[in-house]
Amino acid sequence: MFFISIAMFFIAPLTAWKIHSRKRGVDTGDKRNIKLIAVYFFLLNAITFAVSSYRGIDMRRWNPFTTTVSFRIKYIALSTLLGMLIPWVLCGFLNKGITMAEIKRHSARFFSDMKKYFPYAVRAAKADLKAEVTNSFLDWMWWLIEPFCMMLIYTVMFGVVFDAAEEHFPVFIFIGITMWNFFTRGVSGSVEMVRANRSIVTRVYLPKYILLFSKLMVNGFKMLVSFAVIAAMLVIFRVRITVSILCMVPVLLVLFLITFGVGSILMHYGVYVNDLSYITGILLTMMMYLTGTFYAVAKRIPAPFGAVLEKANPVAFLIAEMRNVVLYGQVLDWKLLFVWCAASVILIWVGMFTIYRNENSYVKVI
Repeated sequence: MFFISIAMFFIAPLTAWKIHSRKRGVDTGDKRNIKLIAVYFFLLNAITFAVSSYRGIDMRRWNPFTTTVSFRIKYIALSTLLGMLIPWVLCGFLNKGITMAEIKRHSARFFSDMKKYFPYAVRAAKADLKAEVTNSFLDWMWWLIEPFCMMLIYTVMFGVVFDAAEEHFPVFIFIGITMWNFFTRGVSGSVEMVRANRSIVTRVYLPKYILLFSKLMVNGFKMLVSFAVIAAMLVIFRVRITVSILCMVPVLLVLFLITFGVGSILMHYGVYVNDLSYITGILLTMMMYLTGTFYAVAKRIPAPFGAVLEKANPVAFLIAEMRNVVLYGQVLDWKLLFVWCAASVILIWVGMFTIYRNENSYVKVI
């Protein structure tokens, strides 16, 4: 049993190292092999530890030499599966010429460009907001009318016709619609972002993701206006306010990051695939019904599929957590929020890296 306990930590790293070496097809030398095994050792075991901790196991008191055989098998199975998948992804990036030096260079460039072009993004967002209400009779009231009317429709349909049992249902619906509108507008708008700004892209240099960032600032301002209405609704419906409501800030931050990450990737492919906007529209419509915009996913879908779907869908998770902290005073799921925050950062980096590598060819395509 002692050797099994030791082996559960090394089977996956050795598997990953072997796959990595064969995939790369080069002799890296003894020192490089030791470093590679060490990297996979810490990476794979850290991920497996995190998953085990999230599943409710107290890893601070966990002893690998006294744990059950069932847990050891599950640990080895999960870490080995990760050890077979991660080298393929990593080597795929390495075979495309993506090196650590290039990662550092593009990351530094990203932060430099964000600092340099942030004032432009703010000015462009203000100009877009003013342009939207310039010739309209109700001005900025349209930013409230649309989600408010959708809230009334869904409240009547699901609250009366289908007899929804969620507490404070009108506020429940309004929170879901407000957050979903921010996500879907950001993602759907990103597909045509480069083509729609052809006059800017073809005349001056501008990091293309700045266009998306500016648009998300516009949508974010509208979302904050809607949340001001939600605050009024909390008073009208006499919802008990707790200190948990402060957790809405990190939830909104992760929603912004997720939308920016997904949108930056779709922005790149939208330049080359003309039909991507239609495909995105269909997928977003399908996703809306699986996100719980007008119902609680974990409660309405039979267990355990409802809980799994709510946690596996980042937008569904964020909407559910927003409702929990605002309406019901529950504790935020910080562990899963951190996981989705890390995933959004990875998506942003992938989108940024892809755009930097291909933005010079956008002018030729559009």
